Amino acid sequence: MADILDIRQYKNLLFDFYGTMLTDKQKQAFTLHTAEDCSMAEIAEEMGTTPQAVVDIIRRATAQLENYENGLKLVSKHLFRQTIEENIEQELETLESLGNNQATEIAQNIKRLMGSIYGI
Repeated sequence: MADILDIRQYKNLLFDFYGTMLTDKQKQAFTLHTAEDCSMAEIAEEMGTTPQAVVDIIRRATAQLENYENGLKLVSKHLFRQTIEENIEQELETLESLGNNQATEIAQNIKRLMGSIYGI
């Protein structure tokens, strides 16, 4: 995953998919660290604990999120679908650019079908 996304983006995706399964304390620390870019000291002050405790909370939360992903693969599947969708879009643009009325109509029909699949 690191080659596709940077680590922060990947952690945020993990949190988006599995964050509801963390404890409230883990959610708070993880969000402050990854989404709001707070330091361990700032998070510790906010949560009324020590920076080392925050490090431990975030480490455990990250391990849990990665464990969920290792089993369920929701983020991997999401990223794979996203890549496929981008490839389809590129191919449809190529098809439309041919200037052929029939090719343009086919491309538009495929876009409509994709939209109905994804609720767009």
